[in-house]
Amino acid sequence: MEPDPPRRLERWLGHPRFFKAVLLLALALAASTVTLGFYTDDYILLCYLAELIPGSPPWYDLYNFFNGDPQQTRANVAVSGLPWWTVPELKIHLVRPLASALFTLERAAFGHAPLGYHLVSIALYVALVAAAGRLFLRVLPGATAALAMLIFAVSASHMQPAGWIACQHFLLAALPVVLGLSAHLRYREEGWRPGRYLGPLGLGIGLLGGEAALGGAAYWIAYQLAGPVPPSRAAGWRARAAAALPVLGLLVYFAAYKAAGGGAAHTGGYVDPLSTPLRFAAAAAERLPILLGNALVAVPAELSGALPRGPFIALGLAATAGVALLYRACLRAIPERERAALRWLVPGALLAFLTCVGGFPGSRLLLLPNLGIAPLLAVLLLRGLGRGPSTGPASWGRRAGAGFLGVVHVALAPLMFLLSTASNADIARKFEDVARTAEIGAPHRKRVFLAASSDPLASIYPQAIIALESPDAISCWSMLSMTKALHRLTRTGPSSFTLAPVGQTMLTGAFETLYRAPSAPIPPGYEVRQCGATIRVAEVEGGKPTRLEVDLGAPLEDPGLVLLAWRDGRLRRVAPPAVGETIELPWSPGPTGFF
Repeated sequence: MEPDPPRRLERWLGHPRFFKAVLLLALALAASTVTLGFYTDDYILLCYLAELIPGSPPWYDLYNFFNGDPQQTRANVAVSGLPWWTVPELKIHLVRPLASALFTLERAAFGHAPLGYHLVSIALYVALVAAAGRLFLRVLPGATAALAMLIFAVSASHMQPAGWIACQHFLLAALPVVLGLSAHLRYREEGWRPGRYLGPLGLGIGLLGGEAALGGAAYWIAYQLAGPVPPSRAAGWRARAAAALPVLGLLVYFAAYKAAGGGAAHTGGYVDPLSTPLRFAAAAAERLPILLGNALVAVPAELSGALPRGPFIALGLAATAGVALLYRACLRAIPERERAALRWLVPGALLAFLTCVGGFPGSRLLLLPNLGIAPLLAVLLLRGLGRGPSTGPASWGRRAGAGFLGVVHVALAPLMFLLSTASNADIARKFEDVARTAEIGAPHRKRVFLAASSDPLASIYPQAIIALESPDAISCWSMLSMTKALHRLTRTGPSSFTLAPVGQTMLTGAFETLYRAPSAPIPPGYEVRQCGATIRVAEVEGGKPTRLEVDLGAPLEDPGLVLLAWRDGRLRRVAPPAVGETIELPWSPGPTGFF
């Protein structure tokens, strides 16, 4: 008689070469990301090191985008490409010294050739997959650990950490944390004394890589509170809490983080749990289901930044409920060793989610949460497909649910990884083309004003490429509106005009509120000097501008300035209308296809 498919699957997963095969697959997937080249924030970091942006941070603190100094922010807004609506108190300072130092070394070694940077990322990702596989083998049966490693390795949500150079901080945070966690488990379970010191060391090094390493502390705490207790060690809550003290002691990192000026404030993209706990709780209630939907059923969290969030929240809640029901249906078939592992891995994953919901939403945040989600999915897939005690419709539903997870996380995941890579690479080339084909022209040192361009890749980032490749092309870059709408431009004088989106207000998009949180309304009459122009808010609705009055300080026909708008797939010149006349600037999607 033929063995049932799950048994054949377990034998296949237990093949001696399966571990190496997964590493080769991870290598192949990560290697595909070299096609991304440099991408968005990579160019910003390169500009920082070349000191092409006013107020560029030092080499060891490259992720200090805004330091919260109102005077410096106002000065930077006046002469650089920051949006005019940037709140002066804006703070986005992510303390990642190890990641900053690595990028600096890569730039010194490889210059502006992205291949070398990508090779470093590929090596880090393959090492992380190997470390995760070893951790899974320590806590799970061989076949389950192998499947968990495969799910972790091919997750499409790992494409950006593996391929986006500015996201190397996720790998630098995760790798030492996972190695340290494995060492700590070996110490706890086998008495391996070096693990007593290597565990905290790994967490400490990870925290120097980036705040994502706090997800590693989540697993450590979950293990101490809910993991198995070796016979040679004391049980009970007091003993468990005492064993967690090394991690809790390392959480003085928060104090050091704040002392270094780290944190976020007055931004709609990042939420600091320490300075704004209530806002963090509200953001978590919205973002956690979105991230869970991404982790459980592979719906990209990035889409929630461009589309209505309600359906993503509902899908995440439904996916969580479905996985919980599937676990209940499989429970009697799950061996005790797997149950014991999930008792701390799943709470650790949930805590890891909470450590990252304050970040700008996206699938890249799932790298450490997936350390607990991958084993959960592996258990549900193997035990759900097997012949359980239930029969009839209950058995069919269990197998259908497990089969769905298998299709999403095993069969389709590598393809989704490659499709995500290809999509991002295509966007990267379009983004570079936007910068290189912008209709700026001669002479050099132009003042550039973007009347309407909603996509960040056609408004925020092109100036970085232009600054690196043609430093004398522009003297200043001003984004007047990033609103996703038709705009009307009415010329009111030789050097002045009004600009108004039709049918909606400004400052509603994810990248608009990145620079000014909705909690910081703009009053009528608010005025900013930027690039030699005066930008005045003439009308508002609910604290959001609906009409601007702009005086460029020189006639619109002056050869030293250029007025651009996104049209027909590129940044094109806007022909100034006659005084008193109005022109319409229609909206069309930018390089990303959503904004």
